[in-house]
Amino acid sequence: MMKRMAAAAVASLGLVGALVATAPAASAATRNGSCESGELCLYQKVGQGGAVLDVKRSIRNYGTGSGCTTFVGSTVCVKNHAASVWNRTGKPVFVFYNSDFGGRYDRIPTNTKVNLNDNVRNDNASHIIGNAELRFPLNTNQAHIKNRSPHWCWNSKTNCHHDYNAADIFAATGTAVVSPVNGTVKTVNPRSSGVGSTVTVKDKFGRLWYLAHMHHNPAPVVSEGQQVSKGQRIGTVGTSAHALGTSPHLHIDMRVGVNSRVGCSASECAGYGFVNNQPLLRTAFLKRP
Repeated sequence: MMKRMAAAAVASLGLVGALVATAPAASAATRNGSCESGELCLYQKVGQGGAVLDVKRSIRNYGTGSGCTTFVGSTVCVKNHAASVWNRTGKPVFVFYNSDFGGRYDRIPTNTKVNLNDNVRNDNASHIIGNAELRFPLNTNQAHIKNRSPHWCWNSKTNCHHDYNAADIFAATGTAVVSPVNGTVKTVNPRSSGVGSTVTVKDKFGRLWYLAHMHHNPAPVVSEGQQVSKGQRIGTVGTSAHALGTSPHLHIDMRVGVNSRVGCSASECAGYGFVNNQPLLRTAFLKRP
């Protein structure tokens, strides 16, 4: 039903701007077991009870085994064992079910003590300190997306791409494609064949967003190195390349900690660490009129 895409590798540009911890040692300096101003504190038990982990940075993977991130003064890994939090960072915090900031999540407001919601309580693997929310990547309303046939599975909380973690969002030709995040444009590739025009945008959390199947005429309206804001126009859904013989749609996928989109096609992409962003996309979609 959905067209399988064939993507070419794009050039690696720039440095990672996000201060994202990739190993337990990255934020060890802040860990003294006391929840202080400016910290996110993860507790082993509900009601801010039991052992605590206090950190000031996002962590993309709590880890398992001997190298895992542990609660202070404990040998218990934080992964799948955090039950409550105290957010003293001054920013919203997102706790995710999967590593690399994917899957189900709980959004914790600033200056709040809460038990994690049922999505991630004792079932968590990473967190972002800051606003991890997305802008829906198409400038259209809910009815336009819901009434397409075939259609994107807007009401699902799990990945619904045909062969790996990504999304094909069906929309009419000419629908404006917008940036889902504040970030830096890493690559722009206008073309009339293969996967059509593509753009990658990297945000401050180290997430690289890849948007494909856009039109080549008119071409994408951004350039490499440009700073873009959530909702800023990138291009349009097209009818060339991928859309010959199938319904026009936007393809979007994401990986963390990379500067270029890996060259893979269809099921071969499954082993490259693409992240399930369906829950974040769904929330963004439900904010559309």
